[in-house]
Amino acid sequence: MKVFFLGSYSSIGVAGLMDSSYAARKTAVSTLLSKVGGKLKSLHYLFGEFDVLAELEVPNLETASGLRIALEQSGAWSEVVILPEFDLDKAIKAHSLGTYK
Repeated sequence: MKVFFLGSYSSIGVAGLMDSSYAARKTAVSTLLSKVGGKLKSLHYLFGEFDVLAELEVPNLETASGLRIALEQSGAWSEVVILPEFDLDKAIKAHSLGTYK
């Protein structure tokens, strides 16, 4: 399943980033994901409220949740948001089944 991770570095994370590079960060993320059956699709550094946007392919939402917890427990992140992709047509179909009473 496709998920997007949106994150903000903590001061610890920013300090670590200054001694790193884009290539090193991409390798670190790819290595972590390969251990849980996932794959990094894209990695973007942002300017603004959030620092990073990553598009991932993971086996399931539970795996994404576990990754989020691991990232937050590392101390390098002050916030990590998981944004799972969903099938709009399935949502529309479920809505069209009628109203709940």
